Parts: sequence; C-alpha cells; structure tokens
Amino acid sequence: MKERFRALDPRLLWVLLALIALGTLTLYSAGRNTVQATIWLKQSVWNLLGLSLMLLLASMDPRRIFRYSFVAYLLGLAALAAVLVVGKKIGGSTRWFSIAGQTFQPSELMKWVTLLYLSQRLGSRNADTVGRLELVGAIGLVVFPMLLIERQPDLGMALSFLPILLIIPLMKGLRARWIVALVLLVLAGGFGAWKFALKPYQKQRVMIFLDPSSDLKKKGYQVNQSKIAIGSGGLIGKGFTSGSQTQLNFLPVKTTDFAFSVWAEERGFLGVLLALGLFGLLMSRILDAARAAHTNPEAYFCAGAAGIFGLHLLVNVGMVAGALPNKGMVLPFFSAGGSSTLSFFLALGLIMGILHRSRVK
Repeated sequence: MKERFRALDPRLLWVLLALIALGTLTLYSAGRNTVQATIWLKQSVWNLLGLSLMLLLASMDPRRIFRYSFVAYLLGLAALAAVLVVGKKIGGSTRWFSIAGQTFQPSELMKWVTLLYLSQRLGSRNADTVGRLELVGAIGLVVFPMLLIERQPDLGMALSFLPILLIIPLMKGLRARWIVALVLLVLAGGFGAWKFALKPYQKQRVMIFLDPSSDLKKKGYQVNQSKIAIGSGGLIGKGFTSGSQTQLNFLPVKTTDFAFSVWAEERGFLGVLLALGLFGLLMSRILDAARAAHTNPEAYFCAGAAGIFGLHLLVNVGMVAGALPNKGMVLPFFSAGGSSTLSFFLALGLIMGILHRSRVK
C-alpha cells in the first residue's frame, strides 16, 4: 500500500485536494435548504471513490493501460450505441444507463478512452509527420463517437472531443496545409450542424447569447441570473451560504452547470482568482507530465488531457459569465455528477502513473 501512495505526485495531489474542498463547500451552499441538501455528501462519496481509482491507476505501469486502448475504444462505441436503444431518458435526452438505482453516462468516459486510443495509435508510429490517410483515420476515430453522442442529443459533450482532434495531430507534426484543412472542416461542420443537425432549442441558445435581453424570462433567464450572482459577489464575496441569488433559489441548476456562479457570489473576485489559479496549476502540472513522459503515447495523452480540462474550464466559466452560449459542460470538481467525476479521476490516475514512471526510470 505504501508503494501505491508513493506513486501519487504531491504537486498534482495538493492542487486536486484544494479544488475538491472548494467544490464541496460550493455544493453544500448550493443545496442548502433545498431537496438537494445532501448533494455534497453524495458528491463526497464519488470523490472518495474517484481518489481510490486514481490511486489504483497511478500505481500501474501506464504501458499496460495503453495496450488495452483499442479494446476499451470498441467497448466505448458499443456503450454509446446501446445507450441510444436501452438508455434512460431524462429531460428529453437519452444519455444514461440506469444501474442499481444509479445512472451512468458512458460519454463521459468515452472522451478519455478516445484520447487514450488515439494517443496510442499516433504515438506508436515512427513517422515524424501525419500523413493523409493517418489524418483521415484520426478524424474518423474522433468524429464517430461525437456523432453518436450528438444523437443523444448532447452537443456540449460532443464538443468536448475537439481537443483530441486538434492537439494530438499537431504534436505529431501536422503540416500547415492540413491545419488549414482541419479549420475549414470545423467551419463546414459548424455550418452543416446549424442547417441540419442542431435542434431548435440549441439554435435559440446561440441567438440568446448574441442578444441576452431578447428572452430574459425564459431561455435567457439562467445566464441573466448567473451574471447577477457573479456581479453581486464584488471583490471579496457575500460570504459562505450568504449569497442571495443562491439561497433564494433565483440561480438555476446551481449544483451542476452553474456551480461556479455560487462560488463567485460567495467568494467574489478574489475567490474566482483563487479557483482559476488552482485550475491553472492543475493544467500546468499535467503539461509537466507531458514533457517528462518517456513515450509519445504518454506525452500525447497528457497534452490532450490538459486540453480537455482547459476546454471544460473555458466553456463553463465563459457560459456562467455570459461570454459564451449556454451549453452545459461541467466544471471539474465543482459540478455534481458521478460519471464525470470518476472519469476525471481516472484520467488523473493515468497522468499520476506517467509522472511516477518518469521519476523512477
């Protein structure tokens, strides 16, 4: 057991524990005097389970995990297809399996499995650059699960795969003309999604983002209340469990998508800087792991992981501040949720293992 604890990276661990503490305080306040009063306890159980899984993966040789990446990818695709058929429908979306009274969202884990497999696939090749067929294959491996997830529908989760699509080929040595082609492909995909794939409510979110005052009582209500909460926090915040928007229940979905608004209202600008600083340290340490990695697949995985964490941070904080459209994307260790929490811990466990291997060899 002592050997397993030695595999944990102290610098990454203390930042992670600090974020968990901030998130737990936020969820306690957000759920206070509501039907979700115990949400912080439930989330604490997920955090403890996640820490245990992280410890297990950190003590394993990362090369063993990468060897099973293709099998994991196939199983993940099967789960995404199965959830469309037998999954539990909640709020108009079919994203979850219901198991023993608990729900599991396979797409949360699938983005990390896709990153794992693509890192192994591209990282094990000897060529210094990405060839045409290799690029097309990499795009297909990422886009296919994105399309299955969009069918649920869950556009925000599908978009969380974008760092995988961009970062790993760039690290591999993508030629300039292919970068242009990828950008054009993304633009064409966005236009096609707007014309043929996006649901009316998804288009409405974009239009309300462009003009928030057009629907303050309905679709624009969430972001408007979030902006009020953040603004009322001022420099040092209103204090723990003292935010009026939070405690009077004006702030919607405050234990998930808008959990960061609760923190900002109670801790103010300085508290926001503290949280963002911790996330910055987390991503910096993950990039340290990428630089210290002994193999290309390990380096690619760490770089892609930093991109995924960064995207979640950018989209969630940008959304609650009204700087980005209202598209649900969880904030790691702040937003409640078992599937997302475990998937983040599993990724960090592999990163811890990569850091440990770089120190001992």
